[in-house]
Amino acid sequence: MSRSEGCSCSSWGSQKQSVSSTGGSYRVLGECPLCFCGENAVLRVAKTVRNAGKQFWGCPKYKVGRSGGNEVFKGCNYFKWLNEDNGDEKDATIGRQRRKIYTLEKAIAISDRWFVS
Repeated sequence: MSRSEGCSCSSWGSQKQSVSSTGGSYRVLGECPLCFCGENAVLRVAKTVRNAGKQFWGCPKYKVGRSGGNEVFKGCNYFKWLNEDNGDEKDATIGRQRRKIYTLEKAIAISDRWFVS
């Protein structure tokens, strides 16, 4: 995991964020998650053969420090692929959009009755 970038979150919960790297700029659309430690997750790049180059969110405390030449694991092992679908968020968005559509349809029906009269 060579490259890790923090998001611009500054408060509790997920926030909109953007990420940039030294090789250029790119924008990450979506939410900035919090790890299980309550810290803002950092964006990392996988280096394994199977997932090389794939981006994921991880705990910022992952592998912090050394003890006797070995890396010490102090983080919470939070892990989430960057493009992983989050069904709960999608369901919430769909619910909000359905309520908005219902409200707009109701307003149209009322205005139609007013214009017909």
